[in-house]
Amino acid sequence: MEKPKQYKKNTAMSEDAYREKFSTNEAARKYLEDKIWQGVPKCPKCGCIRTHEWRKDKPGYYRCNKCKNQFDVKADTVFEGTHIALRKWFVAWYYMVTDRKGISSMALSKKLGICQKTAWFLEQRIRHAMGTGKYDYMLGGMNKVVENDSTYAGGKKKNKHTNKKGPKGSGPVGKAVIFGMAERGGKVKSMVIPNEYRATIQNAIMQNVEKGTLLNTDEGRQFIGIEKFGYYRNSVNHKAKEYVRYDSAKPFVDKMACTNSIESVWALLKRGFYGTFHKFSLKHLQRYVDEFDFRWNEGNCKYTTMQRVDALIDKSYGKRLTWKALVGKNRCPEMIVPG
Repeated sequence: MEKPKQYKKNTAMSEDAYREKFSTNEAARKYLEDKIWQGVPKCPKCGCIRTHEWRKDKPGYYRCNKCKNQFDVKADTVFEGTHIALRKWFVAWYYMVTDRKGISSMALSKKLGICQKTAWFLEQRIRHAMGTGKYDYMLGGMNKVVENDSTYAGGKKKNKHTNKKGPKGSGPVGKAVIFGMAERGGKVKSMVIPNEYRATIQNAIMQNVEKGTLLNTDEGRQFIGIEKFGYYRNSVNHKAKEYVRYDSAKPFVDKMACTNSIESVWALLKRGFYGTFHKFSLKHLQRYVDEFDFRWNEGNCKYTTMQRVDALIDKSYGKRLTWKALVGKNRCPEMIVPG
């Protein structure tokens, strides 16, 4: 007798159920207080838990008995000083963690009933939080595989106006470089780097991957010599149409040499580029990269909707992004320059 087909369990909460759960600002505030403070108000300035309600007419505002600081749950978070209702922040989080290709600021503005400029600022603050803790841990280790590859952002030259085509050349010429490292069966780290020189690539690997790790790469010359820094390396020759290779002679636990995992990360990023955003400016590119890294790591479909939202709330505390810092004159403040 043929076995009944097994379907993957749906981990997503419906939008209707989610909006009902956070239908009021009070419900959203209490949920945040429980997640950030574990239900006990804590002063963000001195860390004291001896506090009292500051305004009886406005629940959620507190005053520290020690330093007399006045605060609420939004203090010292990415949404500090916001004039947008907390329930709308929760709706924005829902779309950011459930839409696999992301959501544009124009589409979000219509769903929240705010202007596009406000929605764009809100999204950038969420992306700023998504990058929290990204460089606090190392990938790989003994008997683990980390796949390495780079991709480019900048659009096709044939689609550009003559005065915007940039320097002559094909392929990556005139484009931003994004370098990524994906641990097989684990997390991914992607970063905007200033160039694709050997020193830049190898410094990025040394800062983010533990020594003793087996690196899977393509035939790029920028990976040559990485073994002398304490790594092993397997490569596949994409130019010869080789995408997967099994090498039983080498003493590695994982015999499969390929870069399919990191290529899948690029596929997810480019689906967002082509299908949703259409353009990534160099100044804000790292934040968009952080968004898709979060979507691959903590925002993966194997987690429930509330687990994804909780992971985003955890990253929102202790960070702040002001409008001045966001649109300031610094051309690319978050570009990673390894070494």
